[in-house]
Amino acid sequence: MAQAVLPDDILHLLCEELASQEQFDTLFNCACASRALAVPALTQLYNPAQFIIIFADTNKRSHHLAPVRGGGEDLYGLPAATNLLTIQKWSILWRSIVASSLGATLFPYCRYIRSLDFRDLGYLLEDDQFRAKISKQFFAGPLKQFEKTETLTNIKGRKFTRIKTADVIDAIGEVVTQHTPTLEVISGELQPGALVRWTPRLPRLQSLELWDGKPLEDELVHASIYEHCPHFNSLMIYTWRSTNNDQKFAKFLCSMRPNTLQTLQTISDVEAGAETFLALSNHGKSLEDLRLCVTKDSIPHLALLKGCTALKTLRIEDIHGTVDLEATENDVFLETISWLQKCSNLQRLSFSKLQSGAAIITPVLLEEKIQLSSLEIDSYTLKDHKSFHQALVHQQSSLRVLFLSGDTEGMFRDDLDILVESLRQLRQLRDLHLILPEVLRDDHLKTIVADLVLLEDLYVSGLELNDDVLPHLASLPNLRTVTISGISKFTMDGLLDFIDRLGPGNQGIRLSVDMADTDTLLPDEQLALVKDNLMEKAGGTFEYMALRDPNVPEFESDSD
Repeated sequence: MAQAVLPDDILHLLCEELASQEQFDTLFNCACASRALAVPALTQLYNPAQFIIIFADTNKRSHHLAPVRGGGEDLYGLPAATNLLTIQKWSILWRSIVASSLGATLFPYCRYIRSLDFRDLGYLLEDDQFRAKISKQFFAGPLKQFEKTETLTNIKGRKFTRIKTADVIDAIGEVVTQHTPTLEVISGELQPGALVRWTPRLPRLQSLELWDGKPLEDELVHASIYEHCPHFNSLMIYTWRSTNNDQKFAKFLCSMRPNTLQTLQTISDVEAGAETFLALSNHGKSLEDLRLCVTKDSIPHLALLKGCTALKTLRIEDIHGTVDLEATENDVFLETISWLQKCSNLQRLSFSKLQSGAAIITPVLLEEKIQLSSLEIDSYTLKDHKSFHQALVHQQSSLRVLFLSGDTEGMFRDDLDILVESLRQLRQLRDLHLILPEVLRDDHLKTIVADLVLLEDLYVSGLELNDDVLPHLASLPNLRTVTISGISKFTMDGLLDFIDRLGPGNQGIRLSVDMADTDTLLPDEQLALVKDNLMEKAGGTFEYMALRDPNVPEFESDSD
């Protein structure tokens, strides 16, 4: 009697559910079990927005949690043998992808890749242990063709061979992109001619994450993306080492189909200015996520972005942090406010080091049609922005995330009362970060959190916080991360009482005390007791750091 076989759509649903639960070990076993299961399992394994790094013995699974992605930060502190084993697995995964593009594997893994992060491959190739102990095996057999090296001479006159990382990445990308029909994202530092060669065979390409924007200077790239990549909609650039960048950037943006760009992010100053901002108006109806680094030269042109009214996310970082638009460019200041007031879909707003940020956002907060879920403002003087603090209340029904950081010098009691009164009404907050040096005391913090029952993450600086505040923090049923960065004088009994009050919603809570007063430091045995109790009660962790080294006299520490 023939065995009943589940329909393919059921297998796909099962694998999709396993992926949603991050059961990647099980998905890997499914891929190995049979050809019928391999297709849905591999589809989910390679489904996230980046090339997935999967390990059979690690708790971190998805692309953004991969233990070695982004340079292998999680490798630091591991025993040497474990470190080497992890790098070996890392290299095997990349080797498997490359080998599959050469037809040298049982299953064509590369056909399921939606994103290639060549930054990650670069980190692997640059790793010292990889170069010393693994590279020979990596470039063996069919991958020998990708081994690109150069011979150099050290200061002692001895010759040595070094991997030419950029050439290896280019050679691998040239082959792999011929066998990745579902590829949507390419990340990394690319050779100038790479995109001209690769884009004609990537009809599903949606996003480029470039270390250097120089490849975009080639007009052949403009034409190729326009012709072969109709779904292209996202661009991230880390740096751009060239001349006339503003003009070149604008030219690329204008070469795209109008109103197709949805996301643009510059990680550093790429010298985008007036021409770039005007060119973005060609995508005013499609651009939803805009994150720009600006300078003292480009800030006066911010109002030229007024055509971008479909924004849902806006982040502006002033590299220099010196221009006060309200005082020096008042017409631009007012036009920028007018522009943001028209962005009725705006949900997430962040101003970093923008001197007039709080003043710009104040009238925007009062717009009924604007419902922000996230707001981040720093580099403002609190005593000068009472109206900003009062305006926060107008977003109380929607605001989930709030980051405030500023200069508290010169604040009077009335200034602080207005801030506290506004914060306590933001009852939908999940994440609250208050970096406000030496103004918040126990009573202020108790008032602020009293009704914030949905709060999950709290970071607060303060002045002489003590045990009085701990029961109020423990009463927050969803709190999972607490960082007390102000001077604190917590006792062991106070911390144990805090732990005892935690509920089921606080499981896995992380408590950090960053600036414990040196006169009331807890001894090691008491710290151990607190840590053990927190782990036993809530599976949580406790980190404790002194304000300064207790063995160093205070004035000597200040001098240092």
